[in-house]
Amino acid sequence: MKNNITKFSIKSYSQPYLNRKGIYKENKGLSGIYCWLNLTNGKLYVGSAKNITKRLYQYFSSRHIKYILSKSESIIFKSMLLHGYDNFEFHIITYCNCDELVNLEQHYIDTLKPEYNLRKTVYSPLGYKHTPETIFKLKTYKRSEETLKKMRLAKQLSGNTILIINILNNNIRKYPSLNSAARDLNVNKQMLHYYMKKNILLKDTFLIIKFFKLEF
Repeated sequence: MKNNITKFSIKSYSQPYLNRKGIYKENKGLSGIYCWLNLTNGKLYVGSAKNITKRLYQYFSSRHIKYILSKSESIIFKSMLLHGYDNFEFHIITYCNCDELVNLEQHYIDTLKPEYNLRKTVYSPLGYKHTPETIFKLKTYKRSEETLKKMRLAKQLSGNTILIINILNNNIRKYPSLNSAARDLNVNKQMLHYYMKKNILLKDTFLIIKFFKLEF
């Protein structure tokens, strides 16, 4: 089943995994808006990347996909595992500067209405409705004594420390920077900073806290 994505895209790649080396080369260091088309059902996913080649490395890593799915929901990753890369086409919708990514991605999500995009607003929880279960977790969440001990320990570390707390299991991970935390969670740094600043849960699961080490 075909979709009308071809009239929006400037480049189209069939059998993207088989032809990945050529795609890497053509898009090395380029930022822009891309789209995945599932050939079996015509469904789309629209995304953006500061470096398209680096983003494709993630898509073509089954280990990375399984790791992300173990932490959060991703319809496009699930579909790729189910249907296989040969049943997808990869499209470049447009190249652009990094500061244009958010507005352009939002534009094409609004235009193409991709079925695989869980959230329809880029980098914002606005319009996203939490489930009753999630609302209950947010209202009743209390940090355990073990969590509080780990947080006190983090304050003693040198330099700035980013804590990512999984409220579902109280697991805590420490990162030296927002960049490293964003890479591990497969999100954009700006998105992570937004959730940290607003003190809201990322993916209904992760609480982001930043500690500063004061030096005298």
